[in-house]
Parts: sequence; structure tokens; C-alpha cells
Amino acid sequence: MKTTGSESRIVAALAADGDAAVRARAVITVQAHRAAPRGAQRGFKLLRYFSVASLVAIVLAAGGLGFFFRQIALKQLIKVGEDNNVSLARAFSNTLGPHYLPLIEAAQKSGTPQLKANPQVAAVHRAALDAVRQTHVAKVRIYDLDGRTIYSSDAREIGEVDSADPGFLAARAGGVKTVLYQRESFDAFGETVTNRSLLATHVPVRRSEAGAPDAVFELYSDVTPFFEEIKRTQREIRFGTATVLILLYGALFFIVKRADGVIKSQEDQRQHDEETIRHLAHHDTLTGLPNRKLFSDRLAFTLARVKRSGHMAALMFIDLDRFKEINDSLGHAAGDRVLQAAGTLLRGSLRDVDTVARLGGDEFTVILDDVFDVEHVVTVAEKIKQAFTAPVANEGGVDIFISPSIGIALCPRDADTVDALVDAADAAMYDAKAEGRNTYRFYTAPPNARA
Repeated sequence: MKTTGSESRIVAALAADGDAAVRARAVITVQAHRAAPRGAQRGFKLLRYFSVASLVAIVLAAGGLGFFFRQIALKQLIKVGEDNNVSLARAFSNTLGPHYLPLIEAAQKSGTPQLKANPQVAAVHRAALDAVRQTHVAKVRIYDLDGRTIYSSDAREIGEVDSADPGFLAARAGGVKTVLYQRESFDAFGETVTNRSLLATHVPVRRSEAGAPDAVFELYSDVTPFFEEIKRTQREIRFGTATVLILLYGALFFIVKRADGVIKSQEDQRQHDEETIRHLAHHDTLTGLPNRKLFSDRLAFTLARVKRSGHMAALMFIDLDRFKEINDSLGHAAGDRVLQAAGTLLRGSLRDVDTVARLGGDEFTVILDDVFDVEHVVTVAEKIKQAFTAPVANEGGVDIFISPSIGIALCPRDADTVDALVDAADAAMYDAKAEGRNTYRFYTAPPNARA
């Protein structure tokens, strides 16, 4: 429990008290009867969570749809590009066959320098140039079955061995494998191109349909325009999805904002009702002063402090003189206004640390905390009497005057328990009435009690 000011001092003072009941009562009093609760937290904040969750969903949905479209489009691009490269490879095989087949035989008997100087390489290159015209083929490479490059449109690669390349191994086994590459720089038949997207397909070529592969063709197709179109469409899908979702978000936002307002209103009303119930449970509904229960708790608090500090406390029992006559002659409404005015006058006559309570009817009590001498109690009693010298209400142009009869008991001199101190102050109040009202009297123990 969080406490402030005098509450912290009271709880600290009582923490070591041996009376568990007093400690529990003190803690309950501090917790239940302080000023309006501060920093009360509202529950689930619908609008905040909706805003965050919806924006995250929009980003994920737009990004996710764009990503899935890209994957599907790339698969389709690879599939179409692979089919096209396979068809081209077979067509090139027929066109280049008269040149690359003798080259394969020559390669088995010569090293790389002799292979590059072989006139069949130039013949294959000229035939390849004629074959790739008006196609998207950017590079042609031919392997023998050992993985050695016997021809490439990039002459630097002739003689290289890539026997462990997965694409080559798949094609030599009779399959086809295609991979998409992004190249910042690429040699396309002697011309250097930059920032290109290429589909590289390894294709087995045969002299006959039923025969074993004679060689492996690797064709690089330039699919940059198609790849750029995929990226552009991906951006459009993301933008379109985000636009639709944002419009939907805007519509739902106003609905959720309204719902959040209703929830907040209900939460505020609930808190208000709880505070009202808490207040009514411990305060008088007419005057707003502490009621009998809260008075008893605070008096127990005060007496426990007196035991530990060695200081003194005083209890005043106040009864309004001839209040019944006002009720009978002017009505209960006028009587209620008198009681409210009396409560205001009593509050104005005390310090903040003191307590004034209404026990019922026209009976009020005052707890004076931290009293160092009797003179202070006398001063307060005189101040209360003086406050009632002015009219407390006006009914039909007639001022209503009322006076207090005050009985005073001191702790620990007269009593050190709640019930005993209340009885002592009540007895002193009757003494004040017996003395003619509009006065105060300190408790005096009966002779037999003193004996």
C-alpha cells in the first residue's frame, strides 16, 4: 500500500505495535479513507491497440502479398524461361552440330591453348552469333561430358572445367536445371552489359531422341525486362493492398474510436461509482463528514499513537442545543440545512490533522490529535463556541441561531480505549447541558470511580 504524509508516519508508528487488530484497522483506514485515488489506471485501451495492430497488419499484408506475388512470378518466369531455353538449346544443337561435334573430338586430344586456337571454335562462334539474333540469349556455353568448356561466347572460359557444377551434373544425367542470377557486369557476345537479370539453363543435347547426351549446353537468357516488370507489379500490388487496407482502416478507426469512447465512459462511470460507494460507506450522506465507522477507526488510530508517542489526544462530543425544536417548527429540510452548516462551522474551526464526524442526529464528535496541553483544547472549544454565535441558516427571512454543548475527554488521562473515551466525552457533554448549554465541560470521574 502506498501512503503519503501523515499516513506514512501513522503506519510506521503502528507497524511494531503488538495489537494486530489495531494494525489491521489502521491499514484499512489509510487505504479506504484517503482522498480520491490518484493515478487510477484504465483497463484495455481499445483504440491504441487497434491502431498499432492494424498498422502492423497493413504492413505485413502488403509486404506478404508482394512477397508471394514475387515468388509466384519468379517461378513462372523461370518455368517459361527454362522451356524457352530448352527449345533454343535443341535448335542451336541442330545449327551448331556440324561444328561442335568435331570440336568435342578435338578437345579430347588437345590442351586449352590448342583448343582455343582450333578453327572450329571460330566457326561455332559465328554460327552462335547467327543463331542468337532476335533472341534474348546473352551467352552460350558448351561442355563436353567431362565438364570441360569447349566453347563459350566469352572466350576466356574455354578450357575451364566445371564437372562439379549442379547444373552440369543434372544435364549430363539427362535432366534440365535453371538458375536465376543477378549480374552487375556481364559479357554478352563481346559486349559488356550491366545490372542484368539472367536465366542460366543447363540442357543435355543428343544426336537422337533416344540416345545418351553428347554434350551439355548452357544458355543465359536476358530476362531483365521481365524481372523489372515483376518488381513494378510487385510495387503496385503492395501499394494497392496498402491503399485498400488503409481505407478499411480509416472506416474501422472511427467505429473503434466510438467503441473506445463508450468503453472509456463506462470505465469512468465504474470508477466514479466505486469511489461513491467507498465514500458513502465511511461518510455521512448529509454533511459529507466521516460517519460512526470511520470515526471509530480514526479514534483507534489516534489512541494507538498516543500509547507510543506519550503525547495527549482529546475527544469532543458535541450536541446541538434545541435542535429538535428547529426540526419540529421549521421542518426537516430546515433541520438538514442546519446540520450541514454546523458541519461546515466545525470543520472551519479545526486543523487539517483533526477530525470532525457526525454520529447521527445532531451529535458530532471532534478528535484532536497531537495535543500538548489542556490549554490547546480550551482554545479549540472557545473557537467552536464563537463560530456558532452567527446565524447558521436563514428560513423565510428569519435567522436561525443554534449553540453547541461540548463534552471533552482526554486520553490517556480519562480513558485509553475507544468505547471508554466516547463514554467519558458523552458524560461530559451531558454535564455541559446541565450547566445551561452553549458551553463545554471536561470529563470528571464520579467520586466512587476516583476512590
